[in-house]
Amino acid sequence: MASIRDLLAPADNRNGKLETKEKGEAARVDTISETTHFTVEFILDVLCPWCYIGLKNLNNAITAYKNRHPGTTFEVICSPFLLDPLAPRSVTNHAFTAYDKPTYLNAPKYSIDQWAALGEPVGIKFSWKGRTGNTRDAHKLLRFALESTPTTAPSTLRVLEALFKWHHELDGDLSDRRALAATAAAVTGFSAEDILGVCESEEWGRAVDELFLDVTSPHGRRGLNVRAVPTFIVNDRYVIGGLQSSEFFVEEFERIGRGGGGRQGAAGSA
Repeated sequence: MASIRDLLAPADNRNGKLETKEKGEAARVDTISETTHFTVEFILDVLCPWCYIGLKNLNNAITAYKNRHPGTTFEVICSPFLLDPLAPRSVTNHAFTAYDKPTYLNAPKYSIDQWAALGEPVGIKFSWKGRTGNTRDAHKLLRFALESTPTTAPSTLRVLEALFKWHHELDGDLSDRRALAATAAAVTGFSAEDILGVCESEEWGRAVDELFLDVTSPHGRRGLNVRAVPTFIVNDRYVIGGLQSSEFFVEEFERIGRGGGGRQGAAGSA
């Protein structure tokens, strides 16, 4: 089961649920102070097919919520999770073999036909021929897009969507730095050569490693101790674990927007 955890609740009161509001003035303030801006931190690995489905569901939920609440804004930030941090940069495994390996002990095992059925409702046509490897380079590009966007529109989600589709549907090789750079360059204002420099940068690699440790360590800045993806943190406070439907997200945005509580939901994650 996935849960929603409140990072601001006392540690002994979290227990996988949002804090319960007391009646009185605090509750009245929540009622009249509706949230009109949401930040969603999406903790993911590009290798993870659950994360690709999760992005589709999140995007659909944001669209549905904004249709209900015109004027509401969303900012989505990507944070790295490395399913196999010790993997070499380039390996010969194809994507399905790599994802199905015993390293990912928490990952449910599905056949190719089952994955096809999971992807179809959200418009994903999974293919499993793309070579894989350590995903640190892909995470470098996502962080670079967040911090260095040359245009007015944020490019992080464009890069993420492009990388997901390129690898999971078009058999893109995650170990091919030039192909990674070309894919990211096509949806940003940077040249492929500029982005290739990011892939080859040790400085950007250290940044990814620090961010990975921050979200996975119980002693990190926020004590998140993330062990599986996808994981979503709404407004730097509410942690939503596991794959969730777009309807689930909309309901939680409604509750959080009103300052209310959350509920538990089913998970399926790496």
